[in-house]
Amino acid sequence: MKTYTCQECGSEFAKDQLDSDYFADKEYICISCIDFLMECGRDAVYPDHIYDSFSDWDERGH
Repeated sequence: MKTYTCQECGSEFAKDQLDSDYFADKEYICISCIDFLMECGRDAVYPDHIYDSFSDWDERGH
């Protein structure tokens, strides 16, 4: 089975364990790292976590 190296953590993963949005650009980032990066982004935008999602953020006009 072909494996790909995650550009964030450096570990090897199968194609189905990578974020498909980046795979097309030949950037390989595993789902675990994507989840971590998304959480970091949410923490940076609003550290108190009162929003359930980015759509909730948009609906409240922030």
